[in-house]
Amino acid sequence: MTVYNGERFIAQAVESIQTQSMRDWRLIVVDDCSTDSTPDILASCASRDPRLRILKGEHKGIAAAANIGLSAVTAPLVARIDSDDIAAPSRLETQVQYMLQNPSIAAVGSYVRLIDPENRRLGLRTAPTDPAEIEVTLKTRNCMCHPSAMIRTEAMRKINGYRSKFHNSLDYDLWLRLLDVGQISNQAQELLLYRRHPSQVSAKGNTHRQTLYSVGAAIDYFFRRYGVVDRESVIDEKNNDNLSNCLRDVYRLSLSAADRRAVNRHSIRLLRHARALSRSARDDLVKTMLPNLSIAERLKHQLYVLLAGPAR
Repeated sequence: MTVYNGERFIAQAVESIQTQSMRDWRLIVVDDCSTDSTPDILASCASRDPRLRILKGEHKGIAAAANIGLSAVTAPLVARIDSDDIAAPSRLETQVQYMLQNPSIAAVGSYVRLIDPENRRLGLRTAPTDPAEIEVTLKTRNCMCHPSAMIRTEAMRKINGYRSKFHNSLDYDLWLRLLDVGQISNQAQELLLYRRHPSQVSAKGNTHRQTLYSVGAAIDYFFRRYGVVDRESVIDEKNNDNLSNCLRDVYRLSLSAADRRAVNRHSIRLLRHARALSRSARDDLVKTMLPNLSIAERLKHQLYVLLAGPAR
């Protein structure tokens, strides 16, 4: 667990691990230089339960904090949970048994129940469960709930953990890299209460940033997939031209039909949501993209152009 100024929910998140049906666990919490009462709450929890280990982060972002936590992991399996979420009582036991029975699975997530800040239950978020379907889906969008995941520690170390360039969508990048070393699955069980509130990194008002980072993760995936070993995306929130130019170059690879459709989706999203694309970079991507689009994709792209107005 990583946390920064999580005083409102951190005690509930910790308690949800302490009350697990499986008792053999250790909770590593990385406090990323909180300035509220989070350190005091964690110290109090740790004083009463030796299974809690509190580490100090360097306030360099979620990826850096998560990697500090990973460096202290000694178990063969590591479960993620966010500091504002609540694990179902049987979560760890259920996922451990699944991983023991399915050695080819590198990571497993679950269905999650959405809750609001007052713990009121909202809708159920489902996800594909078949590894083959998940692999196909991940090429176009994230279908894994990060704080519901249990991952093989060996697999995390093979891919060198989280990448610090992903301030957003670091989990999407993680899943795409885990595909290089194993399969990914979801269990059709409600194992996490996932809290929705406006301050989340994934909040709706963050669409521009999420688009940049998720498109960057996808670009890096396709470069790896097609053997481009000396190239990866550069994500600059003030200048999005590199992402556009990388997508243009991804189209020049010998893409399968399915992969081309996935790249089409990422290109359309970037053109729709990027706020810092130069006219020349936008025009070059559109020129490269259009011959690859189906009729339905062309209509979607044109609709977004019309909605964006004359500037686009």
